[in-house]
Amino acid sequence: MKSIRSLPGVGEKTEQTLNAQGIYTINDLVFNFPKRYESFKEDSLLLAVDKTNVTVTGIVATVPIVINHRGTLKSLQFKILVENQLFQVIAYRREYLQASLKEGMTIQVKGRFEKKRQRITASQIMLKPIKSEHKAVYGIEGIYDSIISKIIRAAFNTYQIEIAEVLPRNLLTKYKFTSRFKMVYDLHFPYDTNTLDKAQERLKYEEAFNFQLKIMKEKLLSERTVKTPKSYNLAKVKQFITTIPYELTSDQKAAVNDIFTDFKQTFAVKRLVQGDVGSGKTVVVAIAIYGAKTAGFQSAIMAPTEVLAQQHFELFQTNYPLIKSVLLTSSTKNKEAVKQQIVNNEYDLIIGTHALITDDTVFHNLGFVVIDEQHRFGVIAREKLETKGNPDICYLTATPIPRTLAIVIFGDMEISNIYQMPEGRLPVITKYFTKSQEQSVFEHVKKELKENRQVYFVAPAIESEHRGESVINLYNRAQEIFEEPIFMLHGKMSGAEKQQTMEEFNNTKGSILVSTTVVEVGLDIKDATMMVIFDGKYFGLSQLHQLRGRVGRSDIQSYCYVISDDIDIERLQIFEKTLDGFLLSEYDLANRGPGEFLGVKQSGMIDFKYANIETDFKIFMNAKDDALKLLKSQSHYSFKQLGT
Repeated sequence: MKSIRSLPGVGEKTEQTLNAQGIYTINDLVFNFPKRYESFKEDSLLLAVDKTNVTVTGIVATVPIVINHRGTLKSLQFKILVENQLFQVIAYRREYLQASLKEGMTIQVKGRFEKKRQRITASQIMLKPIKSEHKAVYGIEGIYDSIISKIIRAAFNTYQIEIAEVLPRNLLTKYKFTSRFKMVYDLHFPYDTNTLDKAQERLKYEEAFNFQLKIMKEKLLSERTVKTPKSYNLAKVKQFITTIPYELTSDQKAAVNDIFTDFKQTFAVKRLVQGDVGSGKTVVVAIAIYGAKTAGFQSAIMAPTEVLAQQHFELFQTNYPLIKSVLLTSSTKNKEAVKQQIVNNEYDLIIGTHALITDDTVFHNLGFVVIDEQHRFGVIAREKLETKGNPDICYLTATPIPRTLAIVIFGDMEISNIYQMPEGRLPVITKYFTKSQEQSVFEHVKKELKENRQVYFVAPAIESEHRGESVINLYNRAQEIFEEPIFMLHGKMSGAEKQQTMEEFNNTKGSILVSTTVVEVGLDIKDATMMVIFDGKYFGLSQLHQLRGRVGRSDIQSYCYVISDDIDIERLQIFEKTLDGFLLSEYDLANRGPGEFLGVKQSGMIDFKYANIETDFKIFMNAKDDALKLLKSQSHYSFKQLGT
């Protein structure tokens, strides 16, 4: 790879500036595409609408003069001949151009057009008209865009660029894509809008195709991962379902059937089961776990925290005694003895954290793994699961993932959606308040506490001064306002401290828990009837919805109050009126991007630079089909990353 220093126009200072942007080689330079484009498409002033921005090329028709305005403000004024008509040009703070502009010169002017006055207030005056309809904007501090364009053009002109084709010939033909070399050139120097559109379409497709190759490869590898089909006892499973004290919704039944269909396959299946807060996902997997038991297989549930693992364990102990379960976490006493009991098949269900899969735990015959709130784990290596016996995997999430995102990102998984809610649940009354109305919220909190009910206070940060209300400050304020017991919970506490705090809060009627979003997922405290979220502007709607789901878990009316700035009212009105997590997730995808659903660990893997999951959904779907066909037709395919 040749250094950028070999290019004309690149001295030591320019080299250092480009190096600071990660640009060292000529290929680094040409694959550093413009961040945006400034339009220089020519307009007709005869057809232009009043008070709109225009770009025109014309001849300087009068000697430019400088006009003094109030203070130090000056303007350059002259007339320009465009389409055989004279138009006035006024350019504020451009008096330095007076000496350069001569009568008869052909120039280009960009600015705001006033039709009645036949005048253009210029924002830019180009002494050499830009012939292309689009000017590349690179946004690199310390170096002009024109300089970068000049250097890149020199690289092309001196034949110092090596750009290998990465797409199969049949796809180039199918989509009538230009060559990769021409795509790169056109992205820097688009002749017109059509040229730019074609280059960008190919670039987006490359990125989508690269991503889908990885996803589809994982899917095919999973389908080649041989497992023993589970011969479950249907009669016993039906009998188990009769012990559940309520009728399953049709969506729950469909999800159960989906998982049992997976059990019959000869390859390990990954399935995402997503449903709103309180939609009854746990009972679905409980039935599946019992089914796996009747087939002679153990199951495991992995929770993101020890607190939630403990809660899962208590729930199964209480509600599903026919499933013999054990809790295995870093806090478990007699851990080695428990591990030996697992090997001896003394338990049907092992509940723990991520360590269940990654540590040295040996199972007797692991056949089914449930991963709760999968986006909090990051990617779990398939190889790790293979060493545990190629189990079927069921990922659970109460943060519904928008359809477009799910299809694109989780293409290697089957998906079951639970839309319906069990009957009899009172909807949580949701309201937003401005900070000036905080006192009225506190008055309601006092009423709930007097009824021996529990209240959550949630802040966006532990102690940050730059991210709104902090837990520590809120905890101190609450102690001054309320006489009742107040507890504090945040992510910097140890697992044991969190567990103790949750137990104390759970056992203390009429108390407040001040917390960060560690309470967001899965906590099930029946007497909690009020959720107060401070500085709501720092939370996505899906996250607010998750927090709302911590209350309303009994037959007592519950409330979710969000305190935020006036500027956040429009968004919070949507939250106030919408109890459907699937709808809120679509809003979040459009306004906050995919990271809201995938967490920090995974959002990086889909940090697309060029393609957009929503607006380029068709491109992703085409790339998905093409990648699958290619992988099925070839045993091996080497794909070069963008920028190589």
